[in-house]
Amino acid sequence: MQTNQKKTNLTVVTVALGTFMTCFDINAVNVALPLMQTAFHTTIAVVEWVVVAYLLTLCTTQLTFGRISDLYGLKKVYVSGFIGFTVASIFCGLSANIAMLIVFRVLEALSGAMMMASGSAIVTNSVLPENRGKALSITSMAVAVATCAGPSLGGFLASAFGWNSIFFLNIPIGLIGTMLAMRNIQPDAPKAGAKFDSAGSILIMASLTLILLPLDRIGKTNVNSISILISLFLGITLLAVFLIYEKKCSHPILNLNLFKNRVFAVSNFAATFFYMSEFMMVFLAPYYLQQQHRFSASVSGLIMLPMSLMMMAIAPVSGAISDKSDSRLISSAGLGILAAAIFIFSSFRPDTSPILLLLAFAVTGMGAGLFHTPNNSAVMGSAPAQSRGVASATLGTMRNIGMVLGEAISAALLSSRVSYATSAFAAKGVHGTLLQQDAFNYAMRTICIVAACCALAALMLTLFRGKTRRAVG
Repeated sequence: MQTNQKKTNLTVVTVALGTFMTCFDINAVNVALPLMQTAFHTTIAVVEWVVVAYLLTLCTTQLTFGRISDLYGLKKVYVSGFIGFTVASIFCGLSANIAMLIVFRVLEALSGAMMMASGSAIVTNSVLPENRGKALSITSMAVAVATCAGPSLGGFLASAFGWNSIFFLNIPIGLIGTMLAMRNIQPDAPKAGAKFDSAGSILIMASLTLILLPLDRIGKTNVNSISILISLFLGITLLAVFLIYEKKCSHPILNLNLFKNRVFAVSNFAATFFYMSEFMMVFLAPYYLQQQHRFSASVSGLIMLPMSLMMMAIAPVSGAISDKSDSRLISSAGLGILAAAIFIFSSFRPDTSPILLLLAFAVTGMGAGLFHTPNNSAVMGSAPAQSRGVASATLGTMRNIGMVLGEAISAALLSSRVSYATSAFAAKGVHGTLLQQDAFNYAMRTICIVAACCALAALMLTLFRGKTRRAVG
């Protein structure tokens, strides 16, 4: 019994390690983009694809790998993902030009999607239902640690050893993680013969790419609004075709019957609104700290650090509480705290005390930590065992959609509201530094109100989703 418990604990740690590695790469590589641009003698528009290609691939392929893991085995997919991510990281670090780096980043993201699609399902299958929240909180902590360590550790490695070192760091992590995964994740049970839905896989990848790619471009320079609208229209049309096809398909990549469970459906949509809210603030905060307070990038990172640290501290507590009570209450409390913190943030100005800034980010992290783990537990607990790969992938896809939407909305509002406010305030005689500050504050209030409303929308969904019903099987 003690041996089994040790193996279960090591399984949870293994999944947390894979989660850390995939999330660390998102945060760390951003810091090294200027060095990559210089090393490859390329433009910002081209080097941005090192990040965009990774995120887009990660988001559009999780449902495919979720279904594959349900059909062919969670362990097979997860171990393959760990091996693939490690190998792709080696080639990323050895890339001789920017095209090679982008190609290997896509391969790295495909492997990351394999781990993300199967990770939560592996944890859910490994632990008793009454310990699910506590176990999933470990992966939440891994995300928080990656968020903390990504910019600071990535910046240090890139400055001291070159941009390649960020990718080479994945080699020891990948080797250890692969070994742990092979030894400790429970073997895959024999699967009954079933067909893979290749048409559905192509449809969902194409539709999400056409929807998310133009959204990622919003707020950036030299963007053709007509091409964005055409891409969005085609993407939404393909998404509708995908849903119609999946409803009629005898072996769908996405089992739409999962959404008949109100807890599963509503918790996924609540996650999307939550991540929209969180990433609107993650996008906005560095601009506020660096442009209004004139803090350096490193100091800005330190001021935002309490958000991640509080998430790390709160996640295990909220997970343990959700195992023993209705997770709606603690999730809703977290969203209420998050919305309140964002409303307070909207009133901050260039002379706001750093102590208040630290407190605001800490409270934001508290709200996020209270929501994240119980909501994940509700999603995974409401899915039947044979569909947990797809359930995990669905949650990951909704999370990434929320992240992209949050950043896109924040970027678009910042650009448009600053432009409008600059003209309006200049007409009233405001000029110079004061004009810049007032215009930014106007835009910041708008973004914060929208972000807080997203958190409140997630709160309303969570409150009325119904009590968590444990799936059987």
